[in-house]
Amino acid sequence: MLKRNERNALAFAASYAMLASIAQADVGPGECDGARPQFEDDRYQLFGGGQVAMGTQWRFDDAQGVLTAYDLSGQSVAPTGVDWPVNIYNHPDWVRSRMGQVFGVALDDLGNVFTSHTAIYIQDHIGSIGGQPGQVFKIDAVTGAPTVFATLPNVSDPAIAAVNGLNESYPGLGNLCFDTTKQVLYVTNFEDGRIYRIDAGGTCLSTWDHATAIVADCSPEAGDVDGVVPLGERVWAVQSFNGRVYYSVWAEDGGAPSATADNEIWSIACDASGEFIAGTERLEITMPYLFADYSNPVADISFGPNGQMMCAERTMSSDAMTGYFNTSAHASRALEFVCENERWNPSPNNFLIGAGSGTNSAGGCDYSYGTAPDDRVWVTGDALRLNAPDNVYGIQGVPQSGGNVANSILIDMDADIIQQDKTGIGSVEVSCPGDEEDPCATIANGEILCDLDGSGNYTYTFDLTNNSGRDVKHLIILPDSGYNVVPSGLITLPTILPDSGTTQVSITFSGGVPGDMFCFIISLNTVDFEECCVIRECITVPDCECAQIHDVIVESLCDGTGCFTMTFDVDNLTSIPIFYSYFSPISPAGITIDTGNVDPARWDYSPVAPLGTETVGPITICGAQPGEEVCFYMTMHDATLDECCSIKITVTAPDCEPQGLCPADCNGDGVLDFFDVSLFLTEYMNHDPRADMNNDGSWNFFDVSLFLQFYMQGCP
Repeated sequence: MLKRNERNALAFAASYAMLASIAQADVGPGECDGARPQFEDDRYQLFGGGQVAMGTQWRFDDAQGVLTAYDLSGQSVAPTGVDWPVNIYNHPDWVRSRMGQVFGVALDDLGNVFTSHTAIYIQDHIGSIGGQPGQVFKIDAVTGAPTVFATLPNVSDPAIAAVNGLNESYPGLGNLCFDTTKQVLYVTNFEDGRIYRIDAGGTCLSTWDHATAIVADCSPEAGDVDGVVPLGERVWAVQSFNGRVYYSVWAEDGGAPSATADNEIWSIACDASGEFIAGTERLEITMPYLFADYSNPVADISFGPNGQMMCAERTMSSDAMTGYFNTSAHASRALEFVCENERWNPSPNNFLIGAGSGTNSAGGCDYSYGTAPDDRVWVTGDALRLNAPDNVYGIQGVPQSGGNVANSILIDMDADIIQQDKTGIGSVEVSCPGDEEDPCATIANGEILCDLDGSGNYTYTFDLTNNSGRDVKHLIILPDSGYNVVPSGLITLPTILPDSGTTQVSITFSGGVPGDMFCFIISLNTVDFEECCVIRECITVPDCECAQIHDVIVESLCDGTGCFTMTFDVDNLTSIPIFYSYFSPISPAGITIDTGNVDPARWDYSPVAPLGTETVGPITICGAQPGEEVCFYMTMHDATLDECCSIKITVTAPDCEPQGLCPADCNGDGVLDFFDVSLFLTEYMNHDPRADMNNDGSWNFFDVSLFLQFYMQGCP
């Protein structure tokens, strides 16, 4: 049971998070949070290692992908005003027949890509992966394989289906964003006008309905008619920023201008888990007219490093003749807003997209967060260059101070500057630059062990270093959905953790399946619960069915044989006493393990009771080079030598550190001879730290001179 002061601290933390989320949160810098994917395909390995843009585009067939990765390496030397041919990559499954037509795109902090079904193009299509409308896809950051992440309600309009075919009658989804701090995906849905909050595992948690101002679960809404929600209730762009979720309301367009309704940007506060807080919604921006009486809807929102907001419109025509979406071009802008005196005002910077009047936005945008000259905002657009002498349709990288085609980087999305792709351009998301600054906190020396109290819990112990620039007193832990922190998510440190200070932290969890990767957020807070740093850590759920080892000690014998000893504690996680363990080498080839027993592969216990602990070793392992990874199985046996279970153990062979006054004894055998000279020369040529005899970070004459001096002195 929590003590009164602990309950008060938890209540204070929750109240503080609530107040912070409701308070005016528009002011302040944005944060780049989309990691660069690490696709393993050889074609992707040709990329230069810099930022990557993920873009969507309508496709007529499978000749090209509906999702494409673009290499943004080398922006500083890229030409401006003309097409910049870059490396591109498409996974074989990123095609129309497999994924259907997609528009919105987002990146998480692990480099996974999210995109979703759309019906905004001139022709719709639902792919064979999942085969359902309203699907959100997750593209694995390493394999590139797309899977269905979530399926949201999307009901066919029967009147439109009868005339235009089944696929053309689905409303589709709007746009999406991933909040890396809260580990949730927000998705807008044209079918019911709601924003869906989905956790990192694909479970839908809650919804926000702008029209009804209701926060609810993810069940279908009572009374919701089949087909697309009416104008004015239709939400499209969505982006989280500083404790609020911003979204656009599509109230009018070129096919349905309105004298009474304007396209708008709204926001709603959310708590620390990303949950919407009803009653905190507010109108942020009424979009200015492009023509005399209307504008086109905002399809994407992005926030820049100085807290500025970019809104990318898309030229649309809906509800005018046929009752379903039509898309067009040349009547949409990229408009930037800045927050001044708690009010969003038009930025003094102008962003002209494409040829002519510069109103060729296709509805996608993202700030790059790069440093000059790579500090650009990337906007998708039609007719970036038109017949002069080429046709560029795709992505325009405009300086964040504003500009036009002349000072922008231009990328044609399908790498074909002969053909035009009018109305087929989609959205864009740009990965963050490489880490140029140290993270605000780091975790090291982590160890996860199953608890020995029969609870099924496991405890993760690690060293936490505070680099936030603030003194830290409280930690708030927020695990992925499906996992619990025991006993609570609040940790009050016994003493203040100063900037650059390190402390050991233990967190006990429950839930999950052995082998699964799960992640949690650590929020570092001051004594007054002011958040000063947020980081994310991922660990693997341990298997608590067999055994686990800890407190491992390895020591080189330093006898010239390369052998080393290993001692460790083993916990018996089975339900029966364990009498023996057998050790079976795996790698490298030729290693041997000697327990010192008559049978050198066997270790005898006393025995180890269920949930008991006993020390093993020292056992001697030979046949591995220093720094080489050694793997072997340890099997657990009962009194009759029946095998109960086995675990795999991995350890790194230690190096023999020179002892006493004999640093020239490189192989540690106590004798100075040719072998030491040969080993030193090998280490010297490879810039091995062991050959840096004076520890100055360089390998030169002085190191050779010192080695010869030590060698001539001999060993005592």
